[in-house]
This record gives sequence, structure tokens and C-alpha cells, in this order.
Amino acid sequence: MDAGGKRLQNSRPRPDSDLASGVTSLARTGSNRHVQDKATLSTIEPFRGLPAADLEAVARRCRWRRYDPGQQVVGRQEESRDVFFVVSGRVRVTLFSVSGKEVTFRDLDAGEMFGELAAIDGQPRSANVIALTESLIASISGDAFWQVLREQPEVAAVTLKRLTANVRDLSERVFEFSTLTVNNRIQAELLRLALAHLRDDEAPAVIAPAPTHAEIASRVSTHREAVTRELSRLAQAGVIERHSGKLVVLDLPRLRRMVENVLEA
Repeated sequence: MDAGGKRLQNSRPRPDSDLASGVTSLARTGSNRHVQDKATLSTIEPFRGLPAADLEAVARRCRWRRYDPGQQVVGRQEESRDVFFVVSGRVRVTLFSVSGKEVTFRDLDAGEMFGELAAIDGQPRSANVIALTESLIASISGDAFWQVLREQPEVAAVTLKRLTANVRDLSERVFEFSTLTVNNRIQAELLRLALAHLRDDEAPAVIAPAPTHAEIASRVSTHREAVTRELSRLAQAGVIERHSGKLVVLDLPRLRRMVENVLEA
């Protein structure tokens, strides 16, 4: 078990009682079940735009599970090859050091997928994935996923673009860790979160739910106190404010300039 395993609840998921009425495999449900589940799969990024018949074919290969907050979906170094799709809820991709320090890579919301690396290269899992909220997760075997990639060029294209985006994101983070101070890394993470939650270029970016100071610290490899100090400084400068469980970036252009000026220096 990972050093941080004591933080996790029993990783055994509970069968989805709402979508499958206690039956965990779509292969054991009726055709009306497939109709509803193919509609659900249409919200998953790689499957958006697939014809109904193709969605139903994928749905037949899926299994469905519900996870409670804190439950582990997959663990680092596991030998499983399944690919997972977040139907509802939110999960976190994370690692724990030997001392128990958490390093967070990213949070995944409904519509996203994970686990494709192990399915593609056959290697053990590279990280833990933990449910942050009650989550409904669909999964498909690695072999079935490969078959879908061969049969559906659109799904293969989306998967390749996702992998490329992940490489670009990790490259950017390595650069930040190598060149930015702690305060600048906190600013860069806030900018990343703000842009992900931006709905209108003219309006403030509302990050909801607001990440805790410890969560931000785990993303930028620092301690909670450093995050608290920098957020307080940014709030006093009128760049951000926090209220009602939300973190509001009031001056996104200024935050962007703060990060870009350091990167270009």
C-alpha cells in the first residue's frame, strides 16, 4: 500500500444501484438499459459525436461502479489494464511519497477518462486515482479499448490529442518547477485553475469549489503556509477574493501578467 494509503477508504466500490439496479455488468442488462447507458456515454469526451449504434456497442462492453469520496479507484503499480470514464462526480490523480506527502497531478470531472496509459503500453499504473466526490465510473477492459480505437478513428484521434495535451501540460510544469519561485508557481497554478473555470472573458473567473491551501500546495510542491501567505497577498492586492466556498479571480489580466513577466524574464 502507498504511504498515503491510510488516507483512503476501503477501495472496494459499491455496485451502482441507480443505473444498473444492483447489476454491475451491462452484459447482464436489457436493451432498454443499453439505450440509457449509450446516452450517458455520449457525454464522455472520446465518445462525443459517435453514432448511436456505435455508442451502444461500447456500452455493452462497459462495467459501472459507484465510489464514495476517498475511495481509491486504481492504485499506483497495479497491474490492471482497464480504462475508466467519469460519468459523474470528480476524481483526483495523485501520488504519495514514502513520508506520506501528497503530490497532486490533476482533478478529472465528469466527461473525462483515465487509465489509458496502462491499456496502451501494458505497464503498471503510474499513479493513484481517488474519488473526491460520490462518483459513477464506467470502465472497459484494455483489450476492448484497443478494439474501439481500431474500429473508431474518431475515438483514437481524441485519445491521441488528450495524450499530447498531457505531455504539453507536464512539460510546462517541469519548466515552472525549474524556473519559478514558490510564489510564482502558486500564481501559475491559480492562473491555470482560473482559465479552466472561465466562462466569460469579461467576467471574473470563479473557481468552485475553491481548492484548499493544502491542495494547492500539493500541486506546486510547497507547504500550506506558503500558499496561505501568497493568497493573502494577492487578496490584499485586489487580484483574488474568497467567499462562500469559491475562489474568485477578480483581475485575471493582472494575474496573467504576473506569471508571463516572470516566464519571459
